[in-house]
Amino acid sequence: MDQTPPAVLPHPRSPFRGEIADTYLEATADWPDAVRPPAKAPNVVVILFDDLGFGQLSAFGGPIDAPHIGQLAAGGLRYTNFHTTALCSPSRAALLTGRNHHSVGFATIAEMSTGFPGYDSFLPKTAASIAEVLRLNGYSTYCTGKWHLTPTAEATAAGPFDRWPLGMGFERFYGFLPGETDQWHPILTSDNHRIPTPDTEGYHLSEDLVDRAIRMIRDQQQVSSGRPFFSYLPFGAVHCPFHAPEEYIERYRGRFDAGWDVVRRETFERQQAFGIVPSDNELPPRNPGVQPWSDLSDDARRLYAKQMEVFAGMVDHTDAQVGRLIAALVELDVLDDTVVMVLSDNGASQEGMLHGATNTERFRNLVPETVEEQLPFIDDLGGPSTDPHYSIGWAMAGNAPFRRCKRDTHRGGNTDPFIVHWPGGITDPGALRTQYHHIVDVYPTLLELAGVPVPEVVNGIKQMPIEGHSFAATLGAAAAPEVKTTQYYEMLGSRAVYHDGWMAVTWHKPGTNWNDDRWELYDQRTDYTQAWDLADEQPAKLDELIELWWDEARRHNVLPLDDRGRDRFIDPTRPAASETRDVYRYFPDSSPIPSPSLPVILNCPHSFTVRFRLDDPDDAGLLVSHGGSLAGWALFVRDRKVTYINNNLKLSLTKLSTGELPVGKDLSVCYEWDPSGPGIGDVNLFVDDRLASSVQDVRSAPRGYSMVQEGLSVGRAWGPPVDLDAYRGPFEFSGTLHVVEMRTDPTRQVRLTERG
Repeated sequence: MDQTPPAVLPHPRSPFRGEIADTYLEATADWPDAVRPPAKAPNVVVILFDDLGFGQLSAFGGPIDAPHIGQLAAGGLRYTNFHTTALCSPSRAALLTGRNHHSVGFATIAEMSTGFPGYDSFLPKTAASIAEVLRLNGYSTYCTGKWHLTPTAEATAAGPFDRWPLGMGFERFYGFLPGETDQWHPILTSDNHRIPTPDTEGYHLSEDLVDRAIRMIRDQQQVSSGRPFFSYLPFGAVHCPFHAPEEYIERYRGRFDAGWDVVRRETFERQQAFGIVPSDNELPPRNPGVQPWSDLSDDARRLYAKQMEVFAGMVDHTDAQVGRLIAALVELDVLDDTVVMVLSDNGASQEGMLHGATNTERFRNLVPETVEEQLPFIDDLGGPSTDPHYSIGWAMAGNAPFRRCKRDTHRGGNTDPFIVHWPGGITDPGALRTQYHHIVDVYPTLLELAGVPVPEVVNGIKQMPIEGHSFAATLGAAAAPEVKTTQYYEMLGSRAVYHDGWMAVTWHKPGTNWNDDRWELYDQRTDYTQAWDLADEQPAKLDELIELWWDEARRHNVLPLDDRGRDRFIDPTRPAASETRDVYRYFPDSSPIPSPSLPVILNCPHSFTVRFRLDDPDDAGLLVSHGGSLAGWALFVRDRKVTYINNNLKLSLTKLSTGELPVGKDLSVCYEWDPSGPGIGDVNLFVDDRLASSVQDVRSAPRGYSMVQEGLSVGRAWGPPVDLDAYRGPFEFSGTLHVVEMRTDPTRQVRLTERG
């Protein structure tokens, strides 16, 4: 690595070097120094895909065209041995800080954080982001897209904003804070405030994000300040929900009818032809739990093929937005001076489980969909009324030539496509790079390319050591030496370690004893695909690597191991955004509150009391809602009645209404939930403390509404509505809404366990 002394980051104001006198006539003026970047520092664009597998893009042998990314690969470099953490937030934390994910508290996503240093999701100021360091050295810094690095206790519009993008070094932000959002009806944040969900015809988030990224860069370039820019574009795509315009989906009609076994084999053969996979390597066997395509029913094949068509259409739609961004850089005449990196945060996702989904909230609630349940919606997949994901068989094919998937520490989970394009700095465009690299290496590489040494102090705070290694030398030299010799992995209990060409890896089944895990051993110098397990042949080497894993785990805050999954979403000990109160009050003209940031109401006795007035007989609109079109409930006014509607994971719909309400009088309508078990309870609807309607045994999502998307909305709809047939957004209440009061009793929560 560069041994240049640490950068001296700019003081807020340089010393005054003029002369002060009694009047300006005798005085000598002097202006504060402007922060100037190093000479010839390139612009930087980092394009991060979500859940894109190693074997999905045509540039890496996959079946999805993605022509614009293919052009970047043809004019740049493809890295075939690039690794991530196997999950979204941890990879983003490692990318932006240059430290391992446990080292900065992001063992997993913020919604699953626990009270241990490697798991608390509070990015430390001792690990300043690449954006902060570049900004302090003269760069303009922009982020457009998915963030997912803010603790749930800090994710509301009340702040604090230290761990929002603007608090982490970005000068502008446009996108969304949680882990996913509806691409047609997103919950959006601009800088430090929420903005209404767009309702224009044909809107799609990926198009909007690139529009904003281009606008930010144009705003900067037209001033001709001479400052380089860092544009970070983490798409919500191609994470579920798989949403794409129909014309992109239609391009792939029939392309996947042969099934995942054939697609995987064809991908592997193309990878060998490209030189990505050595010619003497083997394709590992089918992943556990994945059925042979030939054994499936005709209905299952038809559904699964359509799921993959929708996903491929989403990839190509996102690729088209990448093409628009590159075209804008060409138009601005800055592409030659811009380092463009394209990568994914983890492997293809297995979260669709066996059959895939039309409603991803169901798999988060451990209520998977069957083929028969999905078939009636097959023609709507990808559109606004569905929330699709594909079957695990397509995840296996998408991670070809490797085993397993996202969240796993085998290569299918953590080996990802990585492209670097830089006309001004790459001498052999179209070539491959095979050196071992990890996502923590991007940070020091970008600093080296920018001519900015790794700082020891940022904003007066001493920094943790960088844990990545610059691979800048590989841009100009295919034979550059491998600088990373050791890298550990841990994700949800599964573990692996790479050292000097060897990898030991174990997949851990949640709820089982870690001592029973079977470790595998691979010589990655000859066995790129991890097809030949040498654990029985070389037990001494395996023991050596297992011990090394424990050493690395102790160094990087990996312990204690924790294999809990969805149980962590409902951890009552996690810091809360709200202080404990008898009554929580929510107001109109306010921002929605994400579900993980709310007080505990899941499976607890709770009530919502709405105080409002109808000023006109035609007044209508949303009073309060929790959740969205996948699952949730809402109280709204229409025809002088308040209606309660409960959407149980789109499995059932419950409606209750009051009688006609008077106009011109302050009213109180209360919805009360009394649980009788996990995800089931009795509902009472009161008007001015008088029971108006009730129903018993109403089903709801047992593990929560909108764990990562919509939250509590007051006075207007944010994101997709609870029931598309009942109302459409924004459906702002036209009467007078005073306040919504919520009461809850977590001491009486009906407990739910991971396997209960």
